[in-house]
Amino acid sequence: MIQYFLENPVWIAVFAVVLAVTVFLCVMAGKSSAKRFGANAKIMEKLKEQNKLIEEFAALSAELIESADDERLFKGVGLNLQKRVAKKADIMAEFDSLSEKQKEIYAFYSVYEDGSEKLSNFFKGSGQPLTGYAKNAVENILGSKAYSVFAKEFNAYDSENESVSYIPAEIEKLDAEFAALISPESLCKKAGAYIKENAEMFL
Repeated sequence: MIQYFLENPVWIAVFAVVLAVTVFLCVMAGKSSAKRFGANAKIMEKLKEQNKLIEEFAALSAELIESADDERLFKGVGLNLQKRVAKKADIMAEFDSLSEKQKEIYAFYSVYEDGSEKLSNFFKGSGQPLTGYAKNAVENILGSKAYSVFAKEFNAYDSENESVSYIPAEIEKLDAEFAALISPESLCKKAGAYIKENAEMFL
């Protein structure tokens, strides 16, 4: 075998190339597997934390609302509201049974989950009445600047609003503006403070 390769050196080069490609593919496969494992680990960690929040805020009281960290309060209340609606056979009827402030927090939690980094992701996956309550929540919780940006995207995605056109470049600009106005952490803290201001509507 060795003598054959010595007499035919071109095959040595071919073998070296094949070996190099094989090693490269194995390394890339290992990196891809590690990346997938890391992503799965992050998902599992997030689910564990969400379960903790659901348990912590499953039974609300005035004392719990008052003493809770604003960020955890918002996440816990938002998750429990979404769980409450999702487990019912008629989710629209259950959503309608929520108080107005509960509907706002339910919708605002969807904005946090889907649109805090890229607002258009929220609109791509949501429709009325969720988007309408989210718009009210943004105005009440985040104020006029954030509301102005949110309302523009709301109108762009509103199929019944023929006076506003959907322009991808404009949507990207609005996404960037909304993300620059408030961080996900600040969004959560402001929402938690809003729940405290309207505590009686969540009991």
